[in-house]
Amino acid sequence: MKLCKYWAKADGTATDKTGFTFKISKWGGSDTGAAEARREAEQALAATIARMRDVVLHKYRDDYSYSMRDVPEELITRFDANSGITRNGKGCLVLNTNDMFFADVDLPRIGFFAKLFGATPEKNVAQHMARLQNWLTDKPDVNVRVYRTAAGLRYLFTHMPLAVNDETLRWLKELESDKLYVQLCRNQKCFRARLTPKPFRVRCGSPPGHYPYETADKQDAFAKWLAVYEQQGEPYATCRFTESFGSGRIDPHLQKLVTAHDSACRVESDLPLA
Repeated sequence: MKLCKYWAKADGTATDKTGFTFKISKWGGSDTGAAEARREAEQALAATIARMRDVVLHKYRDDYSYSMRDVPEELITRFDANSGITRNGKGCLVLNTNDMFFADVDLPRIGFFAKLFGATPEKNVAQHMARLQNWLTDKPDVNVRVYRTAAGLRYLFTHMPLAVNDETLRWLKELESDKLYVQLCRNQKCFRARLTPKPFRVRCGSPPGHYPYETADKQDAFAKWLAVYEQQGEPYATCRFTESFGSGRIDPHLQKLVTAHDSACRVESDLPLA
């Protein structure tokens, strides 16, 4: 995820290896200003158009370097060059970081027959905790904070800064992290953690339009939606801290991110999760 104050879009036409022609848009971001963002967008557009000449579109795979669906997110808070909070397309605040490893684990829904045979959410969580502790056996320096989410579990690794690379992507798979989340980390080259409730879980519709808002009316419509979303989300937490496994270490560089995450998610509250 690119953390930028200014965004601009460049539109063009690309032709694939077979001669098929299609419209394409690319976004560019900058902290300097709109003009620099525009230059970034135009450079990205030109590079993508050039690459698409060697691609057969119907065989196209959504590789990050070729992605035609890169969508900017509003930068809310920047912690440093590698970490910040943005607002995603659903209106939720999201922590983006190249330094702190998150894993999202969805718990399976328990069907009628599974319930008859004694399956419970608590048993599913216990199985994942046993698997996590077994996984940590040969990793004495690692520390993992475990949180319960509305749909499953969140693991936060605090012992040292960890970037998205082959090893951490392998860890995500070994920990049975959500496949879509693994792909997102690979594509965006960062870890992400949602900090505020999903709108549908707090009886709120999707936000109108997408950032950046092109007119004052669109900005006003979003501001009105945001006021409702924040009010509806007030009685909820995003995740709840349950326990910590491993060395117990929190790297000093990561402490501010852990604090920001826990505060925004209201992890010490007894509020329902959303």
